[in-house]
Amino acid sequence: MIAFIIIAILQGLFEWLPISSSGQTFIVSMNIFGISPEEAYSLAIWLHLGTTLAVLLKFRTDFFKIFRSFLPKKYVVDEIDIKKRNWLIYATLGSGITALPLYFIFRIIISGAFTAYQGDLITLIISGLLIITGIILLKTRKIYGKNTLEEISKDFIPKDSFLSGLIQGVSILPGISRSGITVSAILLEKYNQDNALRLSFLMLVPVAIASIIVDIIIGEGSIFGTLNFFLIISTTLISFLVGYLTIEFLLRVAQKISFGYFCILYGVLAYLIIIPFMIIA
Repeated sequence: MIAFIIIAILQGLFEWLPISSSGQTFIVSMNIFGISPEEAYSLAIWLHLGTTLAVLLKFRTDFFKIFRSFLPKKYVVDEIDIKKRNWLIYATLGSGITALPLYFIFRIIISGAFTAYQGDLITLIISGLLIITGIILLKTRKIYGKNTLEEISKDFIPKDSFLSGLIQGVSILPGISRSGITVSAILLEKYNQDNALRLSFLMLVPVAIASIIVDIIIGEGSIFGTLNFFLIISTTLISFLVGYLTIEFLLRVAQKISFGYFCILYGVLAYLIIIPFMIIA
């Protein structure tokens, strides 16, 4: 029970930092608490429900207006609500195209296909993906566009959001920071930083819910087959509370500190520690 509480707290903290919360919780679950790779992956996916609820509460006004935009036009107050709705639709479609095949590929990797040094190999894969995340963050940290969702034409939304969604889908792999690569992608499309950050977190909600549903229905080793209902609800509630209470502060921290160097250093150290051990053993 204590292990899952700690992991839920880490998810609530790491979600707002571009260091891949799923990668960090996966490594902690597997290497520190001895949770199997299949369950660790499922847990990393499931804990996003808590932080997704935190995003829903934090951006409740945006989501209320987006939901209302599906109603007849007389209920729609602002054209921007329709633009946000369309952005989420195309982004979610794009995410599904990349996330689903990568989900199954990673499931194969952690299913025991590599029995020798399985935990070390998975940690090295995640560390390598963290290095990629760090490089992306460093390459895009000084890119600031001027576009805003309010100003651009509706014609640009399918292209921009679909591409951002394709890139977001890659974050189904632990080690790839979802917020890091989606914000970077939107910045590269010349949107300003405020729009990039807000759109990135709006994009989180539908894909997080979809990934949990996929894991429940398809995923072997899903925590729904191993954990009791009370434990699942408790960890969700903890990640929600920690996430909601820390979102403002940690988002400010993420904007001021370059976490690209952290991701690269973290990944390199993992290689320097694990590879010699594997060779000696």
